[in-house]
Order: sequence, then structure tokens, then C-alpha cells
Amino acid sequence: MMRGAQQFLRRRWGEFSQTPFGRLVRLCVGRMFHGTADPDAGGLDLGVGVIVILLAMPGVLVSLLMFEKYGSLIRFLRGDGVYDPFTATIPDVYFFLVLSMVVSGAAALWRWDSIFLDRRDYMNLVPLPISLRSIFFANLCAIFVLIGLLTLVVNAASLVLFPVAVVGSQGSFAVFFRFSLGHSVAVFLASTFSCFAVFAVAGVLMALLPAPVFRRVSLLVRFNLAVLLLALLGTSFAVPHWLTQLSVADAHRVAVLPPVSFLGLAPTVWGRGREPFAASMTKAAVAALGAAFFTTILAYAVSFRRSFIRIPETPDAGPLPRVPFSLSPLPRLRDVLLHTPAQRACYPFAARTLLRSDGHLQVVSGFMALGLVASAAALTSSPNLHSLVTGKAPPVESLSVSFILSYCMIIGVRFAFEIPADLQANWIFRFWLDREQHEARPIARRVLLLFCLSWLVPACFLSTLAFWGWTVALQHTAILTLCTVVLVEVLLLRFRKIPFTCPYPAFKSYSGLTVVAYLFGYFVFTDGLAQIENWSLGDPWRIVWFVPLFSIVLWAVWFYRKQMLEMDKELIFEDVSDSGF
Repeated sequence: MMRGAQQFLRRRWGEFSQTPFGRLVRLCVGRMFHGTADPDAGGLDLGVGVIVILLAMPGVLVSLLMFEKYGSLIRFLRGDGVYDPFTATIPDVYFFLVLSMVVSGAAALWRWDSIFLDRRDYMNLVPLPISLRSIFFANLCAIFVLIGLLTLVVNAASLVLFPVAVVGSQGSFAVFFRFSLGHSVAVFLASTFSCFAVFAVAGVLMALLPAPVFRRVSLLVRFNLAVLLLALLGTSFAVPHWLTQLSVADAHRVAVLPPVSFLGLAPTVWGRGREPFAASMTKAAVAALGAAFFTTILAYAVSFRRSFIRIPETPDAGPLPRVPFSLSPLPRLRDVLLHTPAQRACYPFAARTLLRSDGHLQVVSGFMALGLVASAAALTSSPNLHSLVTGKAPPVESLSVSFILSYCMIIGVRFAFEIPADLQANWIFRFWLDREQHEARPIARRVLLLFCLSWLVPACFLSTLAFWGWTVALQHTAILTLCTVVLVEVLLLRFRKIPFTCPYPAFKSYSGLTVVAYLFGYFVFTDGLAQIENWSLGDPWRIVWFVPLFSIVLWAVWFYRKQMLEMDKELIFEDVSDSGF
């Protein structure tokens, strides 16, 4: 029967996909997954398979960890007796709710621009005998398909593995089915709400703002939404316990707000709807989902006709306003900072690509959002928040904030270097630059330091000066600057590209180790260096210990580069076995 149903659905979908409207829906779904950039331009096109793996991986990893927590053997070794899975798993169900909302919301933010038709779609679709209403409903159906696929992929692993880990040893299929159904409903609806909420915000902005203003504002809105999602994930472990500490009135007010309200769906499906707040939480969750759904449809319907018809009249605008070149400090400092003609030409190219490309700004802003959330988590981890600004010297939590922001910004820009801009235009670099002059590292070094130190050094100095005085401010700013310079040198150890001019680096067998190295470097840079600096601030003479530390690292970098073969130092414009990433 199951095979017959699959064959029937496949046959019906095949018939639908061959109709004009079905082909239009397939076109809209395809452009949402593959973006709107020209494939020859080197745009970000990971493929459906890679997207599925990336979205499903968080749920798989977290679900596997639950086997250690709820396995019958583990509970027996811990001496745990009989437990109620419907009560004991509430904190973990809430964590899966938040995880699915964060991953789905992040995927929706990534596809933010692709849900709206652009100039290329206008030029291809308007000459065809297709009504505007058909285009509207096809793209709307594509949005629903995208939301459904994101929800399914993000939660598919946890819907199977988590119930198996929790009630797999119960020996009752009825209990397993009931638990799985409640968990599935709660997680699916929470994930769907997250996608609809992101698209609803995009639709409302598109309906209220002119197209050029919307393009400039959307980057800031996406950044704030990313910060909100990451902060939501960071509080997922504390919210269930925090709710038990509130009064009944305060707990009721908080329980009806997403994502806490979606936690009431699981007990309702489990047949425990009479538990405190379960009914009100379920009603609030359904109301929030309905509001996000109808807001998405209404906002998209209002904005579609106005925005689509006016596409030919809308000038192309970057995500950030352009600053006149004469107002920037580069012409005045060019002779001091940029020593060769290649540096004077490639440096503005790299800096402007980062500031004018929406894709590259998304990458950098995503890492910065992660840095802000990590900084907030570091500050709130202090046992006494009042001591963060009242001591004679800044504590480790306060010092680590600057290192966290510096690390995330440097890694974000460094990662953006690997995303090509327009590969058809790199012929001018191939023709003009000498492959043996080793200009790649000086150019990348100046871009990394500009985008990090130009704003972080003044902010670090002024904030430290306000609470701890001139001496501490000068010491902390100097140490942060030197640490950032050393970090840049380490990251550019084998770098030999002009940023944004090469294809994506191919997947390597050691890519997993590279990710582990970045995580290890994060803890060393943000926590280890902060603790060393906190120790050195107790005695000004201890700061000299940074000199041999930095000297050893820089000497190791210099010695490694000296031992490299000349062929491994040449400038490259294509993917080779050693990409330099």
C-alpha cells in the first residue's frame, strides 16, 4: 500500500510539473535554492545535497548526544530509577524547539533575497504569455515549498533519533508513538513559525519601503535577526529552569510568548493538556503561527505588484550607501600604507567588494552576530555582574569581549576572501600582476586589519578608559592590537590569492581538522589571552611576557614561510591542491 501511494504521488507530481503553472513553480523553487546570481559569476551555489547536509547536521549531532543522557544502560549505571519521559524531557524538547527555530530562521535569512523576483526574472517572464497573477501564485507556492523543505530537513533526524533515545527502551510502541507525535508537532510548527516570521518581516519591509531603501535596510534587519536567533539559542538551557522560579502571573505572561508557547504543544498532543499553562501556551502558539502565516501572505501580496512592475525603473543599489572616495582617508594615507602599485590597486578593490557585495557582507555580519552573542554570554557568565566595572582592573570576562569581537571579525573577513566576486573579470589581475612578487599577503593583511582595528581599537580604548583609567586602557588596547596582528599573520600563513578572484577551494580530507583548529584557536585567543592579560595587569612589568610569546609565534611563521618552495609562494587564480585557506 505504501509503495502504491508513493507511485500515485510521484505520478501526480509528474503530471503537475509538466503543466505551465507547475513549470513556473519549479522555476521559482529552483531560483530560491540556487540564488539569483549568474552561475558563471562565481556566486554562492552549494547545491541541494550540501544544503540538506548542513541543515540536518545540528539535529543529528544533538540527537546522538541524547543517547548518552537517556540510554537505559547509562541510567542504570547512574542509579536512576523509573522516570517519566513526558516530564523529564521538557528541557530537551524546548532545546530542540529552539534549535529548529534557529536553524530554520538562519536558512530563511540566507534565502532572504531569493524569495523576491529580480531584474533577470522580469526580463525572462514578462515577454511570455503568463499573467501577473500566475507569477504571483507560483512564487507564493515556491515560498511554501521552501518553508516545507527547510522544516522537514532541519527536523528529520531529531524526529526519529530523539524519541528512540528517550523511550526506545520502554518496550511500548504506544508510548513511543505518542511521544514522537507530540515532539514532531511541536518542533515542526516551531520551525515553520520561524521561517514564516522571517519572511513576514521581509514582506512587511518590502511593502512599506521603496526598493533602494529596502535593499539598504535589509542588511541591518538581517543582522539583528541573526543576533536574536543566536541569543535565543544561547538561552535555551536556562529558560525551562528560569520559568520555574517565576511567580504564577509572570510565568503565565512569559509562557504565551514564542518560542516558549510552542512548548505547550507537546503536552497537549501527549494528552496532558490539563497541566498548568499547557492550554494557554497551545492557543498562543497557534495564534502566533497563524499571525506569521497571514502576515506573510498579506505583505507579499501588497508588495508584489508594486515591486515587480517597477523593477525596470529601480536602479541597482548596493547594500550599503556609497561613500565618496574623496571623503575616505585612503587617498591621504595611500603613500604611507600602500607601498606598491599592486597594493594601491588591489586594496580598494578588496575593500569595496566587501562593502558593496551583499553576499560577502552577509558572511561578515553573520560572524559579527556570533561575536556579539558570544560577548554577551561571556559577560553574563560572571558570578557578580557588578564587579565587571567596579574593580581596580578589568576581570577576565570584560577583557575577553574585545578578543571575541576581534577573532570573529578577522575570521569572518578571512572566510569571505574565499567567496569569488566575478571570475570573468579576474583576467585583469592575471594579466597585470607578477606571480612571483608575493603581493597577496600584504593586500589581505591590510584589509583584515582595516576592517577589524579601525573600529575596535577606538571602541576598546574608550570603553576601558571610562572605567579603569588611562594606564589600563593603553595597555589593553596595545595588547589587543598586537594579538590581532599576530592572529592575522597566522591566518595568512600560506595565503597566495588576491581576495575574491579565485573559485571556491575544493573540499579537502583535512577540512574537519581545520574547523577543529579554528575552534581551538577561538578558546586560546578569547579565553587564554584574556587570562594572561588579566594576570599581567596586576603588575605592569608582567606585560613583558607578551614580548617573547609574540616573538616565538612570529618567528615560527617567518621560519615556515622561509622553508616553503618558491612554487608554493606564487600567486594563484585557480583551485590547486593547496588553496592557502
